[in-house]
Amino acid sequence: MYDMKVGRRHPGESQTSFSPIPTNLQDVGRVMKICKIKDCNTQYHAKGYCNKHYMRFWKYSDPLYTKTEIHGMSHIPEYIIWNSMLARCIRKNNTSYHRYGGRGIAVCDLWLKSFKSFYEDMGPKPFPKAQIDRRDNDLGYSLDNCHWVTRIENIRKAPCTKLTIEKAKEIKELYKKGDFLQKELAKKYGVSCSTICSIVNSKIWKI
Repeated sequence: MYDMKVGRRHPGESQTSFSPIPTNLQDVGRVMKICKIKDCNTQYHAKGYCNKHYMRFWKYSDPLYTKTEIHGMSHIPEYIIWNSMLARCIRKNNTSYHRYGGRGIAVCDLWLKSFKSFYEDMGPKPFPKAQIDRRDNDLGYSLDNCHWVTRIENIRKAPCTKLTIEKAKEIKELYKKGDFLQKELAKKYGVSCSTICSIVNSKIWKI
């Protein structure tokens, strides 16, 4: 067996590390990009990280996050609400990110890293269709600012209630002409895609 090694350079570092020459012929002669985390020699996946560190970055905004919480409650409705809350606040590819994380709405550290802490603070939903709501829409998700409400109560605070009938008519006309996609209209008027869908289909603002 040949005792040959191939050099690999860490992104952003001048030091080159060495590993055994690849056995896959298509990799011979090609420098393999690896994870930028120190001492991680795993192959690059995305944004400078290997798959493991990228998934931690995507889920927790921290590629070095290691705590794995075991609670056996990932099937309950409160877990789904918690997970959706995180998604719209920290995941830039979430369709609602621009209305939450994109404008500075964050999840408190305790809830960000622990569903059990969230569940202990908020408790189970008081009724089946309860939704989480922030008392002050300009502040983030925390025990002091959150409570359970009905869907109607949540809708009354939603951005769609701030639309005037004139803007609703304008939205319907622009969509009818084919000038904008629903996603583009949502961004233009600062509302959710579901709100635009409801307007163009006359589920709200029946004009």
